[in-house]
Amino acid sequence: MKYIISIFLLIFLSSCASLTQGTSQLITINIIPEEATCVLYDTDGEIMTISGGSNMLQVAKNNSDILIDCSANGYRSSVTRLRSTAETAGVVGVVIDFGLVDMLTGAMWKYPSNTSIKLIKD
Repeated sequence: MKYIISIFLLIFLSSCASLTQGTSQLITINIIPEEATCVLYDTDGEIMTISGGSNMLQVAKNNSDILIDCSANGYRSSVTRLRSTAETAGVVGVVIDFGLVDMLTGAMWKYPSNTSIKLIKD
């Protein structure tokens, strides 16, 4: 009986996105021109400010999209949306525990891992 319970717990725990995918994510944002400044927002407000070039960021995963508002002198401002989508492991978690743990921790969601933003000259 202990063997069966151990196998059940192993399958149950390994299927949770909270354990297999984590609650944060590394994303890369490439911004042209180098002098651009971008502010990242989610539903709670401003997350951080980044500059042009290549940026690797660690962001908390949740179900809200991230807006990236970029501007630079001599260029048109641009707003880019990083859409939050359901992670495969999170969908499996819905079958096991109705996704409660994964929804509460944000592990059920993911953002695109690479994004490029190129501002247009005025």
